[in-house]
Amino acid sequence: MVAAGPLIRLVVGAYAAQAVCVAARLGVADVLATGPQPVDVIARRVGAHEPALYRLLRALGDVDVVAELDDRSFALTPLGETLRSDAPGSLRAWATLVGMPFWHRSWSELYDGVRTGEVPFDRVNGADFFSYLAENPDDANTFESGFTAMYTYRNIFGTYDLSRFDTIVDVGADSGDVLADILSANPHLRGVPFDAQDAEGDVYLLSGMLHGASDDEAVKILGTCRAAMPDTACLLVAETVLPDGSRPSVGKFMDLQMLVFTADGRFRTESEFRSLLDQAGFRVVRIVPSSDIVSLVEAVPVGSK
Repeated sequence: MVAAGPLIRLVVGAYAAQAVCVAARLGVADVLATGPQPVDVIARRVGAHEPALYRLLRALGDVDVVAELDDRSFALTPLGETLRSDAPGSLRAWATLVGMPFWHRSWSELYDGVRTGEVPFDRVNGADFFSYLAENPDDANTFESGFTAMYTYRNIFGTYDLSRFDTIVDVGADSGDVLADILSANPHLRGVPFDAQDAEGDVYLLSGMLHGASDDEAVKILGTCRAAMPDTACLLVAETVLPDGSRPSVGKFMDLQMLVFTADGRFRTESEFRSLLDQAGFRVVRIVPSSDIVSLVEAVPVGSK
């Protein structure tokens, strides 16, 4: 008989994920940043019910987000450090987003989404994703903060070397504060937005804009970049890139997120990126994994050396 334990742990993993999101939203990691604290102090500082918070943190101790000490006290673990607001590459905003009611209740309709092809988010909320955000500014702010937390300079570039470039053009607003961080870390670079009069550079950054677009829309976005770029320039596309084969990737579950929330959005494989870029007049030079989620697709205009 096959042991049921692994499947039980897999399904219960949904509970663990929600527990992490609640701890992020409450700001538990910020309270523990200065050292271990008893649960009554944590509860008072985050505005939580002490007995309920203890049960939450006790469970999170089993997945190494916090460590339970004597006398109902808790300390932050290295994994939990990533939920601190001031941590480099902090994921608190993203974890908060994923745990919000408007976000996770859409996942409850995944069954019907897979069965019918309809968008679960639209079904649950009575509006498409961006129409909903336009009518719910608090959720829109949470989404913007969570999205920006994923597409940071650290997550996008990793160890990618920008020293060979002189001027970087920020193609889209979805790059968030990345351009400012790029210029801070690379003082030799000049940075300009795509719609500026002098928006010509030797490297163009397209960050997090293609996964929400259909193939036709993506080719149009890339084509607009190509039309504005000198033949000698380089394009950097920051996106989640799925493996073409069966190799495991957390991106496959991120792609399910797109299925839940959008009609046309999706995360794409390496070969699919190559096809889109080819249609827009680009040749892929290489794909550089920069973090667990984001990769840089480096491409140049067809015919360039």
